[in-house]
Amino acid sequence: MRLAAFLFDNETLRKFSNHTIVAGVIMALIGLVGVIAPQLMSLVAVNFLAWLFLFSAGVQGYAVYRSYRRSFSAWLKPFLSLVAALLLLFFPLEGVAAVGILLASYLLIDAFSSFSFGWEYRPNRGWWILMLNGALSLLLALILLAGWPYSSLVLVGLFVGISLFFDGVALVTIGVGAKRALSEDESRERREESK
Repeated sequence: MRLAAFLFDNETLRKFSNHTIVAGVIMALIGLVGVIAPQLMSLVAVNFLAWLFLFSAGVQGYAVYRSYRRSFSAWLKPFLSLVAALLLLFFPLEGVAAVGILLASYLLIDAFSSFSFGWEYRPNRGWWILMLNGALSLLLALILLAGWPYSSLVLVGLFVGISLFFDGVALVTIGVGAKRALSEDESRERREESK
């Protein structure tokens, strides 16, 4: 079965389509929460990042302690990860503004990625939703940059929610298209075998 530039056997395509649809539904539901409660999603995103940095600092610190404990420069990365975690935990509103800039960068990269993948996926069903996702990510990045830092508390959560929602819709569309392609391929194989 040919799907874009990827070659899948039917079993892989079946798994791909099912997992893609489930992941898409979950992402779309989380995205809806972000659209309904953007301030909450902003604070959740900052807290999530803070805990990731804290975990990273712990893992890095353990690795440095076990291997390079006498090297000052080796301790720099875990220390900076710890500082970033504490800043985000104790100053969440300022963290939201910082995340606003990071989110704008992410949305620009997401737009490029969606445009690129949509263009490569183009002969298949659902390519246009990837292009739409790219256009929306680009628009959201420009809006976020225009209102930064004042509108970050609402816009970070809202944009994360919108981006997750459309990423989820895109995944569901791709998964459904893959299921249809698989069904058409299996029907064609049955017709050829019956001849």
